[in-house]
Amino acid sequence: MSGIVDKFGKAVYSLLQKDPEKARCLLSLGFRAKRLEYMYFPGKMNKASRMAASCTSRSMIDALTHPGDSAIVSLFTPSEILHSVGITPYSCEGLGCFLSGAFLERPFLEYAEREGISDTFCSYHKTFIGAAEEKLLPKPLFIISTSLACDANALTFRRLSNHFDVPHFVIDVPYEISEDSVSFVESEMRMMKKFVEENTKRKVDDELLSQILARSQRSMDYYERYLTLSKGKSIMRDLNDGMFACFMLHNLLGTRESEEYARKCVDVAEKASPSSAVNLLWIHSTPFWMENVRAITDFNENVAVVGCDMAYEGLLKADCSNPYRAMAERLVYSAFNGPVMRRIERGINEARRLGADGAVWFCHWGCKHTLGGATLAKRKFEEAGIPLLILPGDGCDRRHGGYGQVETRLGAFVEMLSERRGS
Repeated sequence: MSGIVDKFGKAVYSLLQKDPEKARCLLSLGFRAKRLEYMYFPGKMNKASRMAASCTSRSMIDALTHPGDSAIVSLFTPSEILHSVGITPYSCEGLGCFLSGAFLERPFLEYAEREGISDTFCSYHKTFIGAAEEKLLPKPLFIISTSLACDANALTFRRLSNHFDVPHFVIDVPYEISEDSVSFVESEMRMMKKFVEENTKRKVDDELLSQILARSQRSMDYYERYLTLSKGKSIMRDLNDGMFACFMLHNLLGTRESEEYARKCVDVAEKASPSSAVNLLWIHSTPFWMENVRAITDFNENVAVVGCDMAYEGLLKADCSNPYRAMAERLVYSAFNGPVMRRIERGINEARRLGADGAVWFCHWGCKHTLGGATLAKRKFEEAGIPLLILPGDGCDRRHGGYGQVETRLGAFVEMLSERRGS
């Protein structure tokens, strides 16, 4: 299958040099075909995962085919305001994943680096920048980003705004975790409402927005319940489950599909049978392409990746009668905001709730936040009795492979966890 997809990626890029619009149509056709596969030939994916994969794919297709009703956002941007006026949000990280899945990342990475972007910059962002500036991606209506978690945001979205010549709104999230910070971000969310109204010529209905936030809250509550119910259960999982869950609980949060997805997660967990597999908690982005990681973890009855911290970092209880404050709280109290110990502590708590035998701290090349916290995380997880493997790699760029080393290290870690469980 990888050989076919590789040829497809080369065909898209070759066509791009002659006719960007036709290349975009071909890429959209490929995404549609993949979505049909998720829907009708899902293999061993459970029904919740199939829905998440289908919905995420559709958002990427809409971004390519209906750019006038689409907006580029960063992963942590609260998108309920956009959903209320019929705008499709899509993250550069998300489309970077899909471009890598189509074996299209390399020419765009090389383009970005030729244009002076450092090779230590996040490969998801570099792929997106290259695809935008080489005219594969259409002009969006506008761009909204946050300062949360990712230091690449400041450069990427400003550059994209200049390239496309579209308005750009930045949500600045204070580092301090306090009620004052929540009030500050709440005021920014109200400014975001005005920004969206001005650039769409559509009125944001606060009553409808409250209803959408209530749907977001129900989705988060369902997913919290799923996390608790899934402990010790045999659930069919794909290594990409965490990635799709991440998009359903971020950019697609507030949609009816997101609530239905979270409800299906609960249903899957309630019907699942007990499991004796070695359970891994994945910290940071799940590698979209690492075939050797997949060989060890995907659908292996002895190993299961039970969660990814990027999916649950913003789950909380909020008062949806004030939608702007509810969205602000989700940003300020995110486990990714403030000191890295907040993310580590959340990971330890979730590892216990999920019954994880160990954790993998995936140091995605270019992510300073994750790389910088790795050593401290290892010490704190192991003090809590949870073995942790620091695994360097790249979730998007195949040039930073090291497949054999990854397979050897992860395989040895799983073997150690198996022996530890047996003793």
